[in-house]
Amino acid sequence: MLAPRLGEILIAREALDQSSLQRALALQRESQGDRLGAILIRLGLISEFTLLEALSQQLGYPVFNLAEQQDAAPLLRASHQQYRISRALAERYSFVLLPRGDDVPQIICRDPLNSGLLELLDTQLTLQGKYEWALIAQRDFERLLVEVYRQGADPVAGDQDLRRLAEDAPVVELVNAVLARANDKGASDVHVEPLEYGFTVRYRVDGQLQSTEHYPRERFDAVVSRIKLVSGLDIAERRLPQDGRFSGRAGGVEVDIRVSVIPSVFGESLVLRLLPVSQNKRFALDSVGFEPDHLSKFQEWMSLPDGIILVTGPTGSGKSTTLYAALSACDRERERILTVEDPVEYKIDGVTQFQVNTDIGFSFPAALRSILRHDPDTIMIGEIRDVETARIAVQASLTGHRVLSTLHTNDSATAFLRLVDLGVEQFLVGATVRGIIAQRLVRKLCNSCAQPYDPSNLLPAYAKKALNKLCVPASQWQFRKPVGCSACSGTGYRGRHAIYELLSATDGIRATLSKPSPSHQELLGALQDDFRSLYEDGMLKAVRGLTSLEEIFAVAGTAFSNSVAE
Repeated sequence: MLAPRLGEILIAREALDQSSLQRALALQRESQGDRLGAILIRLGLISEFTLLEALSQQLGYPVFNLAEQQDAAPLLRASHQQYRISRALAERYSFVLLPRGDDVPQIICRDPLNSGLLELLDTQLTLQGKYEWALIAQRDFERLLVEVYRQGADPVAGDQDLRRLAEDAPVVELVNAVLARANDKGASDVHVEPLEYGFTVRYRVDGQLQSTEHYPRERFDAVVSRIKLVSGLDIAERRLPQDGRFSGRAGGVEVDIRVSVIPSVFGESLVLRLLPVSQNKRFALDSVGFEPDHLSKFQEWMSLPDGIILVTGPTGSGKSTTLYAALSACDRERERILTVEDPVEYKIDGVTQFQVNTDIGFSFPAALRSILRHDPDTIMIGEIRDVETARIAVQASLTGHRVLSTLHTNDSATAFLRLVDLGVEQFLVGATVRGIIAQRLVRKLCNSCAQPYDPSNLLPAYAKKALNKLCVPASQWQFRKPVGCSACSGTGYRGRHAIYELLSATDGIRATLSKPSPSHQELLGALQDDFRSLYEDGMLKAVRGLTSLEEIFAVAGTAFSNSVAE
């Protein structure tokens, strides 16, 4: 009787469905040589543990459990010396040879069907088929190799040593010092990056990476283990990405720290996102960068009892800060305010915040369906990513709720078309969207060293056109340029400011959306005379000396192409 095929076993175990199996088989036919199990894992359809169980059932071989055989390393080391099995050879065929008392060794391997391994065992090692097989997970195999080819090791001592080192005072002090410096610099992120002969620490300050610090390689594993330990991550897992979070004090400030770990060529690369707990001053609408007319228009949108307000822009453009400032400005005593976020970055008093967890089915759509029965007045959605979320947001607006959310588009007008592309009917987009904000972050000039200057002879034609539209005469120009000093670490900039583009859903916009397949150019043609683009808003801040012309050109350079083309 023929043994069942791997795919059949996985389907019988309900670990895989037929369509996923056919997809993997099609890729296997194209790849010519890849094992089906490897393809399934690469596609993320099954885990390695699920594959090992299925292979064990198919082939009748046991799965080697390193945790249950912690004394295997000395035996493996002796057998590899006896048979002269080099590390390169063991890695090439992904196997180790474990001697046993009955003179029939056990071949522990990743792929017992590898013809090259079979030939090696029978010819070079002259075992002539006198051995037994066992399967092993990649993680356990790599740990075994470390113990076999590193003298004086214990199969679990590596992790225990790292755990002990991670709690040593010098390592704890180093990590705390890095976090304290990050807080002193006002950094949003800390990057710990491994190199071949050491590792570096860099800080993202005002959107720019700076201040590289070099440390010896000997301290790298302990530092990484310390961060992973306090983040609740697996310090023994070094092959897969991991995400964690912890709270602490950095430079005397309470912070929540999100940790992302990704394996790289020279080791694990870490990014720590610092989220200060106290954000009351930052989350104020009058301090995030709105000009008075923009602030008035936004407050008018927020005064409406229903409708959708969208904030657009790329990652890191300050969208969440604007939304949190809007929530902070709501009447939290008399309104029921609910948020659905992934993740919850800051906690706001008087606001009920929900964390999305897709692993248990608590997705954006599922959360929204639930909180609509929670009697909300205002709903904040972290991001509209799919048609289901977009449609629920529209329905919530139609049933009398105020909805705030973000969308990834380059400008405000494109957001209307993006909702249509997601599958929302055009007339519903026009009926429910009250306004759209597009934004970017620009660095503010350092007040300790910035110098005034006159760029009259250097301004390009489109810059002069913008200033004329803004009605800013040359007599009121207060342009400044960056210099650099100790207060700003020589950059010439300190802190960041948002530049905005606010687009109301006017009758002209709604009329354009009612046409079949409206274009971006038609939406731009429906803009009113008081509309100010990102670039023009940036020029308004540059002419008052808040930021430099170079910063506006760099950040909003693509945002004025439409006005130039007019």
